[in-house]
Amino acid sequence: MSEKLHILGKVSGYYGVKGWVKIYSYTQPRENIVRYKALKIKLGQEHSRLGNIDDAWQDIKLDAGKAHGKGVVAHFIGYDDRESVARLIGAELAVQRSEFKATSKDEYYWTDLIGLKVFNLEEIELGLVTRLIETAANDVLVIQPQKNDNSVKEAKSELLIPFVMQHYIKNIDLDAGSILVDWSIDWNVSD
Repeated sequence: MSEKLHILGKVSGYYGVKGWVKIYSYTQPRENIVRYKALKIKLGQEHSRLGNIDDAWQDIKLDAGKAHGKGVVAHFIGYDDRESVARLIGAELAVQRSEFKATSKDEYYWTDLIGLKVFNLEEIELGLVTRLIETAANDVLVIQPQKNDNSVKEAKSELLIPFVMQHYIKNIDLDAGSILVDWSIDWNVSD
């Protein structure tokens, strides 16, 4: 499998007795995970006690799924009772990047931003994006400072920059692997 997989969630528990499962979804909105009919699944270490270890990604087809309460429930083809889905509990679910819906200009999937280098307007490297956090006000870039000659020397352990386009976030260049931010180096230095 040459294309990188993106983890969208995991099977978190049983739902009824006819092979339905609860899914913990990382997508936004959470029920978007069920729009992918052809998913990949990876069974993990929690299945070793069942003797069903297979750490390779496998195809699994979703035939039904929906939002249910604060979560998502789904049914996979060929898994029609509690016993057959037992080996799926705890397994991660993923898709290839080519399965993502196309974005419009100035729209980005969070996964595309992870690992990008962040520079301020003075061309000082602030670090790498390690994750994003959703807050009530706006999303936030979490940046791990890089220790090198052209970066922040005494930065806090993580830098948090509001993901506000045209205000703090000036440019995102996925091809170059970088983000340009309006962020003073003085805001990052430890006391």
